[in-house]
Parts: sequence; C-alpha cells; structure tokens
Amino acid sequence: NRLDQNAVLGPHDQVGNFHFLNGFSGHGLQQSPAMGRGIAELLTYGGFRTLDLSPFGYGRIARAEPLVEKAVI
Repeated sequence: NRLDQNAVLGPHDQVGNFHFLNGFSGHGLQQSPAMGRGIAELLTYGGFRTLDLSPFGYGRIARAEPLVEKAVI
C-alpha cells in the first residue's frame, strides 16, 4: 500500500464479508507465514489467537495512520 508499504490484514470496515490480506511491498517472504495463520484464525474464530496482528488492520489505512517500522536498518 502507498501509506506505509506494510501488509493490510483483516476485514474492511464498510464492506461486509470482505477481508484484506495484501500489500506486503517486499515483506511477503518474511510476513506471509504469520499473516496466513492470522487470516485463518480471523476467519475461523473471529479474532487473532496466536499473534495480535491488529496493527495491520484496514482501519489504519482509513485513518491515514501509517504503521511505522522501528527496526529498519
């Protein structure tokens, strides 16, 4: 995504039954195992159980609040 080049994971806040899992911008190889598990938990249980991946939610895009990476070299 253009806002922060991080993944978008979770439901759209205005379109029912629509979930995001996209926008990795090069991070896909590192993040895809956790994101795959996260979307499976979200769809199966209605929430994250293993890792809290809510910071990657669509809400930050709608609010124009980028997810700032603190460990970038």
